[in-house]
Amino acid sequence: MYITDLANELLLHILQSCPTISSLLALASACKHLHSIFAHNKLPLLYQSFEAEYGPSHDAIRLVTYNSSQLAHIPRPAPPQSMALLKRLVEVGQVAEKWAAVYPSQKWTGEESANRRLLSSQERRCLRRACYRIWLYNMAFHTPQHARTGRVLPQVVRTRAQVLRPWSGEQLAEMLDLHAIFRAILHSHICPSNGTVLRRHKQRFPDDPFPLLSTTKATKYNDPLVGFHQALFHSTPHFSSLSTARNHSPYGATVEGWGDEIAQYYVVEDMLKLDPGQLMHLFESLTGPTGSDAYLKTDYGFGSRKATVEQFVTALGDWFENNGETLVETICFVVGERGGDGRELGELVEGGLEGICRRELGDDVE
Repeated sequence: MYITDLANELLLHILQSCPTISSLLALASACKHLHSIFAHNKLPLLYQSFEAEYGPSHDAIRLVTYNSSQLAHIPRPAPPQSMALLKRLVEVGQVAEKWAAVYPSQKWTGEESANRRLLSSQERRCLRRACYRIWLYNMAFHTPQHARTGRVLPQVVRTRAQVLRPWSGEQLAEMLDLHAIFRAILHSHICPSNGTVLRRHKQRFPDDPFPLLSTTKATKYNDPLVGFHQALFHSTPHFSSLSTARNHSPYGATVEGWGDEIAQYYVVEDMLKLDPGQLMHLFESLTGPTGSDAYLKTDYGFGSRKATVEQFVTALGDWFENNGETLVETICFVVGERGGDGRELGELVEGGLEGICRRELGDDVE
């Protein structure tokens, strides 16, 4: 018996059960009969597959339809289904799925790397939901209209809190968990400290006689990047650069480090205002699609990972400077309103008792 001999209702049910958009399109192109059924139910079938692959669609739709004409916490009516809307939904859904792929390598590190695993379908859905909600918050409050000087004003804090209040404590913990992954990516891959750059350099080139160069020595080579970040980030008064003599660079040095650990902390706080799409773009630009730390070549004629980040951030405008993220403090404010402690919630997330991936209290206890 051929599949096309089944009743159209059964074939429609099979199409509705496709777990991804690509599998739906592949099945619909198997024969003219299946394609005909698909064509008569195209948008509903595509949106069902989107829900299965990239859901929850409610949060994704709220994200892509947001604009500054209406406050972020006010629900918007669901727009009619369309291919244009679906295309935008798939774009943000693919970003969220990329973070689901990156999450295990940053969640379980060091001694816990032996516990590393892929996320379950339910965990991936929770991660995507957290990604969409963080993205919405960034679009609403990490903008030129929200300067550093007004971040602690009571009315501003209450406005930010209104976006987070509808979500449960478990869902806020999921946002904190993913936010910690963003911080780890910035700390290790996008804005590493001088010590991290030097340590990786010595691991890769143990016999390299060229040490990290100071600001003075880099200036000697007329490096066009010297001091550039000092005009961009208020908190990086000192930095170092790797020698690129082995690459025959005409400039002699490449600025890579983002200062010592204290200076780097403030840089990371500023960079956390980037939305998940921007962070993933930078991460892939610096490490490649698989996070392989591929060597980056820029228009300067030598590999400069830091120059790429600086150019990207400069294009965002002057408001970005000396203006850290506000998501964590707003979550703590909302948790405090409910009689809880935001710091304790953060510790539970760090310990794996709350967040996207949870472990039981008795796990890993000897």
